[in-house]
Amino acid sequence: MAKYLDFLQQYPKNLGDPQGVNAEEIKAIELQYNVKLPLAYVEFISIFGKKKGRILRNYSSEVSYLAQNRKDAVKSLADTGSTAFVIKDSHFFFGQWQGLSSYFFDCASEEDDPAVYVLDAGKADVFKPSFSQLIREELNKVLKFDGVIKK
Repeated sequence: MAKYLDFLQQYPKNLGDPQGVNAEEIKAIELQYNVKLPLAYVEFISIFGKKKGRILRNYSSEVSYLAQNRKDAVKSLADTGSTAFVIKDSHFFFGQWQGLSSYFFDCASEEDDPAVYVLDAGKADVFKPSFSQLIREELNKVLKFDGVIKK
């Protein structure tokens, strides 16, 4: 398996106390949502799937939130009345921030490390060029807070 999140291994003490999901649970998620999950995300939930520790700590990103994240994104989009963006079955909503912004990638792209989009106020825009970049930036926030790297 490719290692998109190798950089996390250098900082185990700064990650908090995450708990991941196993291969069987990952397959069940793929079956439930009828998608093939990107490898970068598989690596992420293998570490942070059940308990996120300090990475994406302000997002509802544990796998237990996946169904609710999607429902909330659909409802939020419907509430705006916007038809500029359409949620597809291949859009995988892995996180949400304060019930306002929904974060997803498109599994139809079949990329191992896909772009991350944010759905907010009825429109979707690229948030980060890749999932690993999002996690790298979140780690940097933690490391700055901990004084490991300078602000």
